[in-house]
Amino acid sequence: MLKRAFWMSTGMAVGAGGAFWAKRKVEATVERYLPEQVVERVGSSTRDLGRTVKAAATEGRAAMRATEAELRARVEDRTFVGPTKRATAPAGTPPGTTGTPPRGGSRRASRVPPPLGTATTSRRRARR
Repeated sequence: MLKRAFWMSTGMAVGAGGAFWAKRKVEATVERYLPEQVVERVGSSTRDLGRTVKAAATEGRAAMRATEAELRARVEDRTFVGPTKRATAPAGTPPGTTGTPPRGGSRRASRVPPPLGTATTSRRRARR
């Protein structure tokens, strides 16, 4: 008889504890989904999302400006467009030249006509 009383009281204690725990969980869940709580969470999530999007856009604009400046610098170096320093001609060079040969592969170098009497290797020049 003592065994039955022990196991019955143990079962009642476990049942009461489980019911109390379940009641607390259900109340917390109901509290969490009250309209005021939902509005507060949605508002804070929206503000966080807005900050994140704004930070991403700012970072993207900064990266865009840096890339654009780099690309513009490359174009200026290749096409001699924009503010560039003019090289001074060393003594003894003909007027109108800088004394340095044009860089190979640049657009300006391809525009400089070859000296008269020399054959060109470019097919495009031969067809003109």
